[in-house]
Amino acid sequence: MATQPNPFAGFEAAGGATPPRNTGGDSADADLLRQLPNETIYFYQKTIDNSGVVRQDDPEARARCWRHVALTTAGTLVLAAFLWPNVYSTLAGYRIESLKQDQARLIAQQASLEVAVARLLSPERLQELAPNLEFLDPGPGQVVYLNPKPDGSLAWNQESK
Repeated sequence: MATQPNPFAGFEAAGGATPPRNTGGDSADADLLRQLPNETIYFYQKTIDNSGVVRQDDPEARARCWRHVALTTAGTLVLAAFLWPNVYSTLAGYRIESLKQDQARLIAQQASLEVAVARLLSPERLQELAPNLEFLDPGPGQVVYLNPKPDGSLAWNQESK
């Protein structure tokens, strides 16, 4: 607490008596201040030196602290156990949506690749590329038809010329 100074200590009447109270009349003492409430109460500040005080160990406080830590940890684990399925299903939903987007992208890419392959393998394009690559129609003696024998052989060996 702070000390309260007394700013009106010098306004006492001669002889140490308190001045008469102002009653509102026209007296000679009307210009004197009346006494303030609680003017005679003084507050003092006393400094306390606690440097020599040593705190005693409280084993119950230590046990309470560890009990609080254990309960908080157990509560956190129980809360995590209850929330884990919900969090896991939410993350699985995000993963499913990501895979659906990847599937749609791959289907669109497959369709565009099929169109490109069909365009590259079209007979009109092959007819345009044949003269540049020197592909010619085979002559009558260059065509060999393979007719396998019914004995189960699949290859036909022809004598080289």
